[in-house]
Amino acid sequence: MIICHCMRVTDREIRQAARTGACTRTEVSDRCGAAACCGGCAPAVDEILAEENPAARVTLVPLRKSA
Repeated sequence: MIICHCMRVTDREIRQAARTGACTRTEVSDRCGAAACCGGCAPAVDEILAEENPAARVTLVPLRKSA
């Protein structure tokens, strides 16, 4: 399933990045491009990181709605 529509990155690609050592959203972005543009997929990327690499202790941060 496509998670990052800007860069057309799938959940499988994000999971692969996490399994090969990516522990942060920035590292995932560097490896596959997810969460590098608009940030709309950032919560999903964080959730996948937390699932794939619990030792990384990814902190899920809710998006703030602009006023």
